[in-house]
Amino acid sequence: MSGSALYETFARAPLAFDHGEGTWLVTDKGERYLDFAGGIAVNSLGHSHPHLVAALTEQAAKLWHVSNLYEIPG
Repeated sequence: MSGSALYETFARAPLAFDHGEGTWLVTDKGERYLDFAGGIAVNSLGHSHPHLVAALTEQAAKLWHVSNLYEIPG
């Protein structure tokens, strides 16, 4: 067997995103693009919002994930 085990369903765009700012994505060349392809519900709050980063950092320091069979206090 040769080649990749992954099925290429689409061709990649010639872009490399370095970071996000709110609803914008910024490439490694400093170009800004409005994020229309961030995924369903994944980036609905934008990128790098300080309150979201703080909340995620606080929770990650405690517990990242457990099954929804269990409760997490607070």
